[in-house]
Amino acid sequence: MNAFYLIDKEAGSSSFKVISALRKILGIRKIGHSGTLDPFATGLLICATGQYTRLLQYAEAQDKVYEAEVLLGRKSSTGDPEGEIIEEASPVEGLKIPSCLKDKVLALTELPIPSYSAVKIGGKRAYSLARQGIKVDMPVREVRIWDFEVLSEIENKRFVYRAKVSKGTYIRALSEYIAGELGTVGMTTRLRRTAIADISVAEACTVQELADDPQTKVIDAARILSHLPSIELDQAQTARFSHGMRLPTELSDTADMAVYSAAGRFLGIAKIASGDIYPQLVIDGDLP
Repeated sequence: MNAFYLIDKEAGSSSFKVISALRKILGIRKIGHSGTLDPFATGLLICATGQYTRLLQYAEAQDKVYEAEVLLGRKSSTGDPEGEIIEEASPVEGLKIPSCLKDKVLALTELPIPSYSAVKIGGKRAYSLARQGIKVDMPVREVRIWDFEVLSEIENKRFVYRAKVSKGTYIRALSEYIAGELGTVGMTTRLRRTAIADISVAEACTVQELADDPQTKVIDAARILSHLPSIELDQAQTARFSHGMRLPTELSDTADMAVYSAAGRFLGIAKIASGDIYPQLVIDGDLP
């Protein structure tokens, strides 16, 4: 079965454990997810079964929205509650968040990659090296912060913000940057992903809710691929496309295009080059 599911991941569970639970609930082995959430984090996890797992790359590439709580005055080895406290620096008493902070955050073009991340350094995962006590110079990553809003004032050395960020932005690194701008150190103590592109966590269900009704929160591929140009094929064209055959067209060259039948059935992904539609991914046995 090819399907997308929207899961609201709970704190304390890894993304891998969510997939393991879905395999038992759905009785399907081939399941994947888009955008790993750390165990302490909660929120939207887009999961896919069957051939739709090959479409997760398109969800992964989308902008994401997070709400994060920052604790000022403490820095952990992982940037979150799962690590050891490695630095302490008391914030100034009565510290206020300056009005210019938003402008500084929106102007960011790069952030360092946390040492506890899945990025490979010399062929090994960074978190593996960190656990062995091996210190490496972590590279920086290009980022874009599309929107930023402070949701609460500093109280008990904590405050909450919301940020819409580009693919690959580590919120743990963003929180540490913000703490630095406030003249201290900090760490992310709570993190919730509230949206991926235009898909909100409000549309998602917990793993238990899915277990109670396995068909709940199934969404169409069109929602995941809404940012791609699309084309509808007639019956004859659909048959040719489904057999991996190219089709003539007058459309302009396009790298990725979602392909549907006239009845709205998702057929796959194609590219257009030199007057022809070339199937790149053909989906078999899609949901009606």
